[in-house]
Amino acid sequence: MSDAEFEIYIYNTVKARFPQNEGWQVLKQPTLASGATPDFLVRGSESLVVVDAKDKEQLERSDIDSILGYVVELKARSGVIYTANDTEITDSVAEYAKANRIEVTRTQWWLD
Repeated sequence: MSDAEFEIYIYNTVKARFPQNEGWQVLKQPTLASGATPDFLVRGSESLVVVDAKDKEQLERSDIDSILGYVVELKARSGVIYTANDTEITDSVAEYAKANRIEVTRTQWWLD
C-alpha cells in the first residue's frame, strides 16, 4: 500500500474520532507560518490538535520532535501520531512521546 493510501486511511480515522457534527474540522496538510506541513490539523471550538501519520518501519525520536514543533508553533492542545500496526516503537521513543504528552496510537494498518 502507498503512503497516500495510508493518509486516506488515517484521514478517515481522524474524522471518526473528531466528528464534524460535534464541531470538529479536519484540515489536510495545512501550511503553517513556519512553512511546515503536518498531516492534519483538527480544530474544535476551543481546541486545536495536530495529527501526523507514520507508515514506516520504526518511529523515531525525530518524529516526536516534529510534531512537538507543530504543537508549540500552533499552541495546540495536543499532538497525536498514528502509526501502522507493524511500525516498531522502542521503549525509549514511547517514553519520550509520553513525557512530552504526545499520544502515539497504533492502527490496524501494516506495511507491505
